[in-house]
Amino acid sequence: MDIACRVCRSSRLRKISPRWFAAANGLSPVAGLRSHRSCLSTDASPEQASPPEAQTLLDHSQRPFKAPTATSTLRSPADRQHRDAGRLPTSCPGCGALTQDVEPGEAGFYTKSRNTVKKYLKAVEYESRLASQQEGAVEEDGVPKQTTSLEEDGEQIEGNMSIPNTPIRPPVCDRCHHLIHDSRGVPIAHPSIEDIADSIAESPFSKNHVYHVLDAADFPMSLVPSIFKSLSLAKPRSQNRRSQHSFSSKPSLSFIITRSDLLGPTKDMVDKMMPKLVSILRTALGRRYQNIRLGNVHLVSSKRGWWTKDIKESIWERGGGNWLVGKFNVGKSSLFEVLFPKGSGERAPVYAELQQHQQETDTVDDATSSNFLSENSLLPPPQPEVPFPTMPLVSNLPGTTASPIRLPFGNNRGELVDLPGLERGGLDRFVRPEDRLDLVMEHRPKVLQFKIKPGQSLLLGGGLIRITPKLDEQDPSTIMLAYPFVPLKSHVTSTEKAVSAQEEQRASGVDSILAEDAQQAMAPAGKFSLQTDVTKSRAGSVIRAGVDAAKLPFKVYATDILIEGVGWVELVCQVRKYRHTTQAAPVEAEPVGEQDSNTSAVPTAEAVSIDTTGFVPFTTSTAVTEVETQDFPQVEIFTPTGRFVGQRPSLEVWDIWNSGKPRSQIRTARPRRAMSGAKKQGKKLRRAVSDP
Repeated sequence: MDIACRVCRSSRLRKISPRWFAAANGLSPVAGLRSHRSCLSTDASPEQASPPEAQTLLDHSQRPFKAPTATSTLRSPADRQHRDAGRLPTSCPGCGALTQDVEPGEAGFYTKSRNTVKKYLKAVEYESRLASQQEGAVEEDGVPKQTTSLEEDGEQIEGNMSIPNTPIRPPVCDRCHHLIHDSRGVPIAHPSIEDIADSIAESPFSKNHVYHVLDAADFPMSLVPSIFKSLSLAKPRSQNRRSQHSFSSKPSLSFIITRSDLLGPTKDMVDKMMPKLVSILRTALGRRYQNIRLGNVHLVSSKRGWWTKDIKESIWERGGGNWLVGKFNVGKSSLFEVLFPKGSGERAPVYAELQQHQQETDTVDDATSSNFLSENSLLPPPQPEVPFPTMPLVSNLPGTTASPIRLPFGNNRGELVDLPGLERGGLDRFVRPEDRLDLVMEHRPKVLQFKIKPGQSLLLGGGLIRITPKLDEQDPSTIMLAYPFVPLKSHVTSTEKAVSAQEEQRASGVDSILAEDAQQAMAPAGKFSLQTDVTKSRAGSVIRAGVDAAKLPFKVYATDILIEGVGWVELVCQVRKYRHTTQAAPVEAEPVGEQDSNTSAVPTAEAVSIDTTGFVPFTTSTAVTEVETQDFPQVEIFTPTGRFVGQRPSLEVWDIWNSGKPRSQIRTARPRRAMSGAKKQGKKLRRAVSDP
């Protein structure tokens, strides 16, 4: 199937934008529009150009869309009953993909034989027929008659006496169904930041706010540094106290660092890291944004409910368009569920009724009515507003959300939009398919301390990541400590064995998650220095005893090595503060006149003092001196293609975790003797005394 035919079929049958379809399939949006317009210039109608087997599910989406008004004229009950039969939701509530029956392997495809789909279609048809009969059958006093049963294809359907007050949950597509029950699926092609900007520009609201969602596991690697310029956002306020608020109509921005429960077990521990995280974010934004205010940074956890209530209240009070923007697998869908203001409607309308009103056409001419979905639009139609809608699907699969999911609230006062995730690395390409979902850190891991001595390396995932410290092999006391906050298996071995295991040159007992031919892509990612001074926190017992930290003969440095989309490894190393420098031992020199020409070179002027008589008495006296060094310990990292790693100042998460643990009580007296077996010993003594 050529590109033009695919774009044509997708825009006509699935009613999806050619621009979004081209972006999701790695094509040029301009080429997609050009090919689609060339197809529209033909005389063939959409029904004639499309195959007959693809015209079963989406007849409802071929009608133009017009919001219901007070002057709208509804169709007859019989026409509406025939139109409601066999209707599926416009878009999948789990991934947001528009309903289609062209490609079974893609998002949005529904199988009518699935039990959930069959029950939904029967319930929708029953509601439609029940509503039509109650509208048509009216008694003399104006009270509608109540119907107890309906006939459908010879089958008796028992129902309620009136239309139910609870909405019917629409089913998800086959792709979401397999993700929920089988944990299998194919990720979509991720859109670019330009497609996200075009989607926000098509917002029907004049007031919009963008939430840039970041992941705490690899913060700030999930940041888009040019987000202000790429999305045409309002200019942020500077730190000048005379800086005024921006009254621009452009969208404003807030940063949300989600999954903060990975940083600490309690809320108070995590809140103490906020100043460090703001400083790291300011550095990551670049030199241009060093003087902006960062009071719009939120450290939340959707799993624990930390600080999510405040954001939900601000979304409700602000209204308008609220957009969740970020890379995939940063936690946007799970955050969407806790931020959406549920229960904001006055009553719980029937889903089929709302969907019917959305698809009803006005009595005016079709030429003047607006289309259900414009061919140049990147935004799908909003889902019907219900107090408790179906939330987006949460999955570890990269690219679960296939299309923007728009959920309105507060009688169309505003809407919350979950956008598809941007591209994020691609480390999973070098991992076996059965182990790719294990790269995502779902909960706080059990972290162990690893000691890396000179000549050793740390392996993550059996060779996916190799960290080799550049330690002084002449000094065996230099040891680097590693704390892997990752869901991968960690192992310390000799550097020679680590290189062989990473290149798969020798068999090892360590389970590797590397894909086939991944060892050929291994390359050095660079050398990283440990520059964060953590001497005060690591030498806390000595400092509490009264020793000044500046007078200690050593320093402790640390850093956090980030693995994109996986987690981080905290590295700590203690080095000597002073380096001992010594000179050669004193040697008595001979007179200048008696020197042999074959002897070694004469000492330099810095090392000797020459007498006026031409006699060199002795070399200068040597002494051991201590020179303060500024050499930071370094590590060399090897990854696939030399990418997917970063660095940030150490957050000292390991020390924060251990600081909350109670210290062992100091015994002031000798402990009591254990009384186990005391009775037996007493019996033996009594027997020994009683026996003659």
